[in-house]
Amino acid sequence: MLRVSIFQFSTFWLDHKRNLAEVEVVCRKLTGNTDLLLLPEMFNTGYVLDTTKLSEDIQVESLSQLQVLAATYRIVIGGSIPYTKNGNWYNRFVFVDHTGVVQGYDKIQLFAPAGEKKFYSAGERINNFNFLNWQVQPLVCYDLRFPYLSFQYESPELLIYSANWPIARVHHWRSLLIARAIENQCYVVGINRTGTDENGYEYPGASMVIDYNGQILSEMGHQPGIITILLEKNDMYEFRKRLPFADDRIKRFFKE
Repeated sequence: MLRVSIFQFSTFWLDHKRNLAEVEVVCRKLTGNTDLLLLPEMFNTGYVLDTTKLSEDIQVESLSQLQVLAATYRIVIGGSIPYTKNGNWYNRFVFVDHTGVVQGYDKIQLFAPAGEKKFYSAGERINNFNFLNWQVQPLVCYDLRFPYLSFQYESPELLIYSANWPIARVHHWRSLLIARAIENQCYVVGINRTGTDENGYEYPGASMVIDYNGQILSEMGHQPGIITILLEKNDMYEFRKRLPFADDRIKRFFKE
């Protein structure tokens, strides 16, 4: 079993201290009642495209505070932040525990229609890792439209999408999350933000948890909020055993 919590909220533009204060309130409420807290895309700054407005100090302070929260409230925290390394900026999904960043993934499919490619570098590899005996794969927002990132020879057990997905395409959000769950026969968690940002985008929330059969287990509304859900791995494997679609995947079409 895995206890997963979602916190969807309206992030404060370029105000990492205020955003992390919101996260701390949630961590305090969840103490002892969850294993993993998941947050929207760029939850510490908002979806800032112009990286000249960012600084490495924001990154360092955000990660330091997340580590403190993880240690204080005995929780692992995951979500994407603007992240700089070797002179380049990335939209990086980080997982932070009491020791610091334990896993990371750099967004591969940058959102060209908004100009994300102009300011951020694309990631080069996916990252599947073990978390409490669950095979987890994190992805970020626009990655959702590209199934080759998640459809692998060995299916993950939990797919996570951290997003700033606009209300204009919320139907796509729901449909694609369900599709990713069905084709991989795994749990899918999509975390989206609420409110309106400085780019003029309006966000619907609509964060959700979907099971291995494509059934929505929990869906949030348009307001900020928290949900916690218990995921059962045994049920998923019983379903895969009854309907072993993955066994028919042709290996030569997958990269080693």
